[in-house]
Amino acid sequence: MHRMYRIGVACTLMMAFCPPALAAGDGGPPPMFATPGAADQVGLVTGLCGVQMKDMSSDACRCLADQSMTRLSDVQRDYLIATAVSPPVADRMVEDGTVGQMDQQLIFTFLNEAMRQCHGGTFQENAPPLPQ
Repeated sequence: MHRMYRIGVACTLMMAFCPPALAAGDGGPPPMFATPGAADQVGLVTGLCGVQMKDMSSDACRCLADQSMTRLSDVQRDYLIATAVSPPVADRMVEDGTVGQMDQQLIFTFLNEAMRQCHGGTFQENAPPLPQ
């Protein structure tokens, strides 16, 4: 049961954040960033959000990415990114215990809250529910 839950979590995160496979030179997006560091993760999360969450503006995706820097731990954020860009790495993070069920639940809660709180383009703690 626990393994099925992890697979479901990984699949859901991949579907939410995985950009379509594009070969270099065929109109794929340019690299998100040029230098390593925290800005890389913000740019990556912003880009993944922009590709997969069509109803969120670039400002809303940037807000979500900024929030991920303070509301998720480094490991949780790494896992979130890995589910999209390298599912085998994400699987290993679960298998070796780096990321647990509580981390996965926290990530889902974060995504739901941040999508609502950032939907308008700027962070609003008490933003109303998203339209259905």
